Amino acid sequence: MKSSQLVPFALCSILCAAPAVAQPQPEAGRVVDPSTLRVIPSKTAREMLRAAAGLSDPAARSQITPLATPALTAWNYSVTAGQDGKTYSGVIVGQPPTSGISTTIPTVIIPVVLRITQNGTTFVFDPTAQDTGCLGTSTALALTQSSPLFSSAPFTLNGTDVGTTQWGDANARGQFWNQLAPGSDYHVLLSTTTGPTLTITINAGRAGNTTAEVFSVSGTQCGTNATTNPHARLAVVNINTIDAQLQSYITSHGLNAGQFPFFVTYNAVISNGAANNLNNCCILGYHNALGSPGQTYGIGEFEGRNQTVFSGVADIAAPSHEVNEWLNDPSGTNPTPAWGNIGQVGGCQANLEDGDPLSGTLMPTVTLNGFTYHLQELAYFSWFYGGASLGTGGLFSSNGTFAGAAKLCPPGGTN
Repeated sequence: MKSSQLVPFALCSILCAAPAVAQPQPEAGRVVDPSTLRVIPSKTAREMLRAAAGLSDPAARSQITPLATPALTAWNYSVTAGQDGKTYSGVIVGQPPTSGISTTIPTVIIPVVLRITQNGTTFVFDPTAQDTGCLGTSTALALTQSSPLFSSAPFTLNGTDVGTTQWGDANARGQFWNQLAPGSDYHVLLSTTTGPTLTITINAGRAGNTTAEVFSVSGTQCGTNATTNPHARLAVVNINTIDAQLQSYITSHGLNAGQFPFFVTYNAVISNGAANNLNNCCILGYHNALGSPGQTYGIGEFEGRNQTVFSGVADIAAPSHEVNEWLNDPSGTNPTPAWGNIGQVGGCQANLEDGDPLSGTLMPTVTLNGFTYHLQELAYFSWFYGGASLGTGGLFSSNGTFAGAAKLCPPGGTN
């Protein structure tokens, strides 16, 4: 598989001089060893946004009026957890699995172009542009649109054929497989349109600032050239900067709570605080809700360097994480017994984030239209609440990594 690094520069000052030998292109900022980068859970991102907006209290969030009707199609569940005997209630997108009813959610895919000027050079991270060194003749946006997130592929989960469908639907069917009647028409599908491009322009000064910074990343699979560009580039943007733009876009384009806006970046991640402090990096995506659930939305990075910047992260791995977490927990507040110290989670947390426990763990690859996609493995519903698994093969995750349910945290981990 090819991966990605965008190298768009204004070359007139070089080419107009017409030297016979190509000149080096400007370097980005500080050189980063990929092994020093860490992935921050999207739960942390969401908590920071809600705290900044004074919405940490669920009661405050519930008072937010969605932008417009219709409301998001979702069902309420209540379950008694095997870990502690307590009853937990939450909301999942679609109809109940036992209903056998298929649901289709209108989804708007929005490319996010970042133009970051640093030390006099403008670096562009554009999911709508070709990056031939890493993606061939395609683009990150086109590959996302035609990916298993939004197009059908055959899925077998833990030895069970769950159908030819989208990845989110395959996982939804897989995790509730034992509740589906034979031949059940239960599905949760995403019908897509593409919104106008969101372009964010940032002046990061000479060497980056709290709003944004462009780093050079060593040792990546592609996007490097020993002479003109010895390091690939990674954009980091402060979460408060980018989220304000996402919310403004939703409002200005008249999107409503019955739709799921999903924003796509390219080789660009988010900081949980000042962008020039790598201790605040890296959020690869998050999903959020304004209301309960009200207006939901998400964002995810298409990573073009095939696991050489972030371990276990390539192409749509991060979007697959966020889209599926949104499906299982659109508000980001579905409560669970405390779990943790596993995947990308250090310490304990107590919500239904099915991507976090297996961050960096990939499913078998899926090839569509000649491109090999990487999807993240997901924890099943039953992993969070214990008891006998409702999922395929009697297991607790989509590719069988979890053979038992979560252990209460502390200490956390899995059975």
